[in-house]
Parts: sequence; C-alpha cells; structure tokens
Amino acid sequence: MTSNSNPIIFVICGAGGAGKGTIVGELMREDPTMHLSQSWTTRPRRPNEAVDAYAYVTDKQFDERVAADGFYEWANFFEYRYGTPTPIVPDGKDLLLEIDVQGAVAVRDREPDAVVILIVPPNRLEQENRMRVRGDSEEHIKQRLAAAEMEEEIGRKLADSVVLNGELGVAVSEVQSVVAEVRQRRLSR
Repeated sequence: MTSNSNPIIFVICGAGGAGKGTIVGELMREDPTMHLSQSWTTRPRRPNEAVDAYAYVTDKQFDERVAADGFYEWANFFEYRYGTPTPIVPDGKDLLLEIDVQGAVAVRDREPDAVVILIVPPNRLEQENRMRVRGDSEEHIKQRLAAAEMEEEIGRKLADSVVLNGELGVAVSEVQSVVAEVRQRRLSR
C-alpha cells in the first residue's frame, strides 16, 4: 500500500483467455489496498458474465468519456470498444488495471512508471477452453486466438514480469510477490 496520494499503477494484461480476470478477482479478494478500475465496453454482457465485469455502456456514453479525456486508454477490438477509465483512487490504495496488451502499451505510454504484469496461458488449447467456458462465441474465440501470439510477443517486451497461469494458486502468488516487491521498493526510497 502506498501511504501518499501517488498510487502505484499495476497493470494485469494478457490475451483473451489467459486468466486475467480470475487472477484479478483473487487479488481483489485478498488485498484491500487495491482499487480496481472497472473497464468500459460497448459490447453486450456475455451469458455467464457477472453484471459488474465491465461498465456496459452505449456508444454515446463512450464517446462522451473519450471527449472528456476520461480514459487511460481505449481501443476498438473487433466490432466493440473497450476503455480503461482514469478513476479517482482512494488515499492509501494502489490502482489495479485489468486490460489487454494493446491497452497496456497505451497505459505505459501515459504512465511510464506503471508496473506491467503479463499473464500467459499454459497453452492455446487451455486458452481456447477458457474462452469457451466463459461463453465466448466461436467466431470471437477464433479472432482472439489469431491475435494471441502477437499480443504475447508485444507483452513480453513490455512487461516487468511474466506470469504463467497454469495453476491458479501459483499464478496468484507470483503476482502477489511482484506487487509486494514493488511496494517494498517504493517504501525504501
């Protein structure tokens, strides 16, 4: 936890199906000093998706937020838009962003000190299965898998740490270790 009004920005990124959301969910349950920025999207909610997984907004609402410079980053991904809003972070908390690799690049450009953690799946078959289980359409799965190699290549160059998400508990522990190490370095300054 930071004790000043300058929160550390932690970016959890990866391709679709890498398990970002599951890891972020565990981090939020276990670390009350994290503030999660809820991403916005113009896409409809998936059948099995939590109501608060995103802020589901209209194109008009999204346009208004863009015009107000209210996003760290935003992008078109296939036929929908996704954005990471610039939230007000409560004192004593650090900011956690869960975004794709393209978004992480944009956040790093805007916030050079952001700590980027790339999450990678154990293999493409598992990645595909995760997307299918969460209710993605076959077309969406095909598109995401086609983009995954390039996303991971870019992500590996950008990331401060790369975490393999094969065993959830191990992956969460690795991310928590990165967070603790960064916070310790900040306190030691």
